[in-house]
Amino acid sequence: MPITIDGAGLAGSPGPLRIAVELYAVNDRAALSLVETKTGDLYETFTSNVPSETLADNEVIVCLWRLPMSTVVALLDSDCFEPTRTLAVGNARGAVWRITSVDLLQAIHDAKAGVPA
Repeated sequence: MPITIDGAGLAGSPGPLRIAVELYAVNDRAALSLVETKTGDLYETFTSNVPSETLADNEVIVCLWRLPMSTVVALLDSDCFEPTRTLAVGNARGAVWRITSVDLLQAIHDAKAGVPA
């Protein structure tokens, strides 16, 4: 089941966006992006990989330093994430969010198992 958020009102987004799952090659952590539902065009990759940061399997680092606040709010309103803490990423601040969506956790599991989405 694709996880969608309402992209209306987000800068440069024409409408519904879905969360796409890939993996960072270095450590197989989840790389999450927003993709336009109709066109498949990438809207924004909203996670970052900081290999030195310890994360639980259900946590991701969110790029607060480059995301518009409207995107952050839309992601939190999706009920897929729960903020847990912030951390320094270079000269900026990032956020660690716990993934609470069973569907998103399953998509990450499938990606790690090599199952096509």
